[in-house]
Amino acid sequence: MALGALHGMRGDLVVSSLALGLLYYGGPDCRPLLGFVLPLCLTNILYDSQRYYADFIRGPVHVRGPYELERRLFGIAGPEGVLTPNEWWQRHLHPVLDAVTGLGYIAYVPVFVGVAAYFRFGKGRTGSRLCPPEVFRARAPQVMWAFLWVNLLGWSTYYWYAVSPPWYVALHGLGPALLDTRASPAGCARFDALVGLPVFAGWYGRAADVHGAMPALHVSYPLLSVYYAFRFGAARVFTTAFFLLMCFAAVYLNHHYVLDVLGGVVYALVVAAAIEALWPRRPRAPSASAREGTGGTEGAAIDASNVAR
Repeated sequence: MALGALHGMRGDLVVSSLALGLLYYGGPDCRPLLGFVLPLCLTNILYDSQRYYADFIRGPVHVRGPYELERRLFGIAGPEGVLTPNEWWQRHLHPVLDAVTGLGYIAYVPVFVGVAAYFRFGKGRTGSRLCPPEVFRARAPQVMWAFLWVNLLGWSTYYWYAVSPPWYVALHGLGPALLDTRASPAGCARFDALVGLPVFAGWYGRAADVHGAMPALHVSYPLLSVYYAFRFGAARVFTTAFFLLMCFAAVYLNHHYVLDVLGGVVYALVVAAAIEALWPRRPRAPSASAREGTGGTEGAAIDASNVAR
């Protein structure tokens, strides 16, 4: 309601709010799905809200410092001098790389949500030797809550250590940061040109914060998927391959420095470890009727509610 009063809510925010309401009033059978989508909807709403207060609480924006540190640590020497990896790749482009990295950048949130859904509802629930089925069922909800918390931690960094992305340096140089700059799709514009659609142009036009390159959350989400894939013993090869693709895409598409990628790795591991430590160690015991199989739909509803938590 607050966002709507400020300038009207986007369509996706309206859908998120309505979906949460419908699932809440849908009864016990909908509670597992409500618990699954709640962190995602909260993330979407909180991200959009930043456009109203970001400029009032943000500290100094770092433009030159991260660029020079990147060049010092990871610079590539060539005829034009020492280039950052981003700058080097902008001189070694290929349409196949544009297509693959662009697809990865489109799919990074859907892939994470899909993997989380597989863990929560799909065949991934079989568990593994290190994670028995009963522990798996109790801990599968961690995945989506980790998604929310890594976003909150990452967004907070935008305000105490704001970093301009490499595409900003390419467009505006190393001078003082321009706070009214519109977000650019950067290398993703090449994907738009390949498919003939303004996919990223429309997406990045809605960005809430331009100077938020550190950490690279495009990398944090896939690494969380890798962490839980190994924790639960499912989808390990796929999640690892996608994580490596996103690490490369973040640099190749000129959206993040290698330092940002490393920051995204650290944030994901910190959040995963913290949630693992704070999450209840044992699954909640089912009711007597659910254990004995005599409680009918009431026992099943209680059990579903327990699993949701």
